[in-house]
Amino acid sequence: MANNINKKILAKKDMNFFAEFTASAEKTARMLTYAILGGVGVVAIIVMFIVIGVINNIIIKSQIAAVEAKLASDQYATVEADAELLAKTYENKNNYYYSLTQMKKNVDETPAVPMELPDLIAKNIPSDSWIESYTITGDTLEFTGYSFTYYSAVDMVNMLNDSDVFTSKPIITIGRVTAPDVGAVDEIINTEDNSINSINNYYSFDVEGTLVKSVYVSVARYLDGETISSLGGIETLEKDAGETYEIKDITTYTDETGATYTLSRITIDGVDVDEESFTNIVNANSISKVAATNSDINLYYTSDAAATESSTTQS
Repeated sequence: MANNINKKILAKKDMNFFAEFTASAEKTARMLTYAILGGVGVVAIIVMFIVIGVINNIIIKSQIAAVEAKLASDQYATVEADAELLAKTYENKNNYYYSLTQMKKNVDETPAVPMELPDLIAKNIPSDSWIESYTITGDTLEFTGYSFTYYSAVDMVNMLNDSDVFTSKPIITIGRVTAPDVGAVDEIINTEDNSINSINNYYSFDVEGTLVKSVYVSVARYLDGETISSLGGIETLEKDAGETYEIKDITTYTDETGATYTLSRITIDGVDVDEESFTNIVNANSISKVAATNSDINLYYTSDAAATESSTTQS
């Protein structure tokens, strides 16, 4: 009886084992199926991207071939030569323009005699004086004459300065002369012809001064390097003597072709600007000075494109 009970228990345990084994196997099979399906999906996606990449490559290659064919056509056969010709033409025109502005600068800086000055001198001669001679150059006036009083020459200079003739106080030389020096006789009554000379005080004067004039400040831009070339014409600014001028936006320059340049150094009247002054000018992006005499300001630049190419080559 006991043996039958044990056999039933063992049989029940065997059935439970097989049931659990079967359920585990089914679960494992399902997981394996999911894994296989997931792998197939991943492979399908990869294959899809490969196909898309191949198609894109084919499209790009066809576009490249079309561009190459277009560039090889007669329409574009002379593009490079035309570009070189245009660059040479631009260079020649730029040099011609620079030459014209250089000539204009020379003309501007050549002093011209003020045409109204002789009439102005005549209007301001004191009644007790006369002018013997005068000389006018581009920036200087000198005249000599005689007067009956010592201060007449000074009065004449003051009247001329009321019309802004001289830039500063001119040099006035005054000296007493005898009557015969001016063609008169010493005697009050000339016994020979019974003429009367009631004035026997005569003074000679000589006046020399610098005329009020414009000051010309010339600004030129150059491409710096082994060969220095102009980056356009010379800009000439006309200023009154003593006037303060300012040249702005100088740290960079863009020419007519769109090429950009960066300021590298400056010379003023042929002298290099020192490092500290150059730094101050760059920070202010301008040059500010008082116009005292004609001045030449040369701005030297380096090409931004050349600097970028050099940096790329070194990298």
